[in-house]
Amino acid sequence: MCATPPWLSALRAGEALLASGDAHGCVTALESLCNEYSQDALCRALALEGMGRAYFALQQPQKAVEMLAQSLSLLRECKGSSSSLTLGVMQNLSFALQGLGRLDESIALADEAAQGLEATLGPDAPKLAECLLRLSSSWYRKGNFDRAEALMLRAQAIWEKADDKEKLGTCLNNLGRIYEERGQLAEGIALHRKALAVREKAQGIHEDTAFSHGNLGVALATAGVWNEAAAHLRAAVHMYEQLGKGSCAEAQGYRDNLELCLKAQAED
Repeated sequence: MCATPPWLSALRAGEALLASGDAHGCVTALESLCNEYSQDALCRALALEGMGRAYFALQQPQKAVEMLAQSLSLLRECKGSSSSLTLGVMQNLSFALQGLGRLDESIALADEAAQGLEATLGPDAPKLAECLLRLSSSWYRKGNFDRAEALMLRAQAIWEKADDKEKLGTCLNNLGRIYEERGQLAEGIALHRKALAVREKAQGIHEDTAFSHGNLGVALATAGVWNEAAAHLRAAVHMYEQLGKGSCAEAQGYRDNLELCLKAQAED
């Protein structure tokens, strides 16, 4: 039976600070832990991973990438590339790189993580679907919509089998955006309707539901269906306000779209 590492409780305490919203406190605590156990590769790797997530929360993506890259290097050495810990950090680093627009690096890491997850957990693992979702997002940002769709459909099939309605809503939403980008507006609108229906039933009054109202509203406005577009945009803004997030970027964006929609209605 393995002994509990002496640094584990301090690591969890530092991560708890991040979970409670104190990202600065998390960085300070985990940095101190790294210094205290500088010779313990696993401790340093996990502390650096936590610091990377904290810097990402602080909107310092470059610093986040630096911490996560160091963590990944240490974990490859002490746990191997197929370890669940290594694969998890690989995905976090991939996501941070995506935020910096370093898409080729992000894709390479996410693809390696996906292969590792499939080999260790099997082709129907929800954790694999999470990885495929992020990988799809990078291909979407590169403008390769066929590749993005193929990955999203794989993730969708996994979550359908697991009966995870929340994740299914995310897949449908993202597929709707992919079809819009291809210029297949009718198909995109249909997928946004499905995403909204799933989210309303599974999540009710929630940011995801508000987001789907907004996406559907924007797609309908693009199609010139002003009345229904305005109704969904108004519902999105109202739901964000209900959640106390009426001033967030998404709510403001949909508010601006609603004004444009109402102006177009008046001109018609």
